[in-house]
Amino acid sequence: MKRILSYIFMTMCAAVISPSSAAEQENSGEKTFVTVKTNEGDFTLWLYDDTPLHRDNFIRLCNDKTYDGVLFHRVIKDFLIQGGDPESRERKPGETYGDGDGGFCVYSEIKPQHYCKKGALIDAKLGDDVNPTRMSAGTQFCVVQGRTFTDSELDKTEDRLNEWHRNYLYHLSRYELMLEDPSLSKIENGDILNAKARERAERMYADGGKITISPERREVYKTVGGTPHLDGSVTVFGELVEGQDVVEKITLKETDSSDRPLSDVIILSTEVWKK
Repeated sequence: MKRILSYIFMTMCAAVISPSSAAEQENSGEKTFVTVKTNEGDFTLWLYDDTPLHRDNFIRLCNDKTYDGVLFHRVIKDFLIQGGDPESRERKPGETYGDGDGGFCVYSEIKPQHYCKKGALIDAKLGDDVNPTRMSAGTQFCVVQGRTFTDSELDKTEDRLNEWHRNYLYHLSRYELMLEDPSLSKIENGDILNAKARERAERMYADGGKITISPERREVYKTVGGTPHLDGSVTVFGELVEGQDVVEKITLKETDSSDRPLSDVIILSTEVWKK
């Protein structure tokens, strides 16, 4: 997954973690944390309970030591750090990693109350054109670094969010229409499918109304920072609670043309704990 919103989908994943296959976690009132230990220092993430598919998947992967020895293979200053490709454990010099996802994906859990502020723990996934249900890559994850924004920049981000949302609704409509009428998937029916999808998408967009960034969220993006253009399109399933300096240090590392750090950033181990 060389880019967060565009990697090869591998025909919709070999397996999917869905609500029916997710493990039930006892509601003890305790919060779940994961400490990620790297050769650049340690940081700690809090996993949200209202995104249980991603929470339980991340816990399982950490307990299975899936991340031990894996790279943060994609690092972009003022944006994010991305890791979790099992193939990156080989750490071959000059190799571009990011296509490995463990052979499965997780159903999206995009919640309106969670957004991509600085420190957000988010999924990595395919673009809407090939992934209209916005499922997450099984093993990969990102921690947002981001930057602060002005009101003018946030106004432009709103326009961008609405443009992307309309495009998403179009791809979602194509997907739904083909499920409803498989004959529309035939090449000769492409124009009919596209016309119906555009009509349905515009109706859905009109019914849902324009996307806006709330005053409260604007204040966070102006003072704390983040990546507001990803809001509503990725699953946010936790946040950084300790070690922001380590994440920032990693984002400042020199990288190659594929955003891989020239000196490897290695996940040494992960530890799940509760409090």
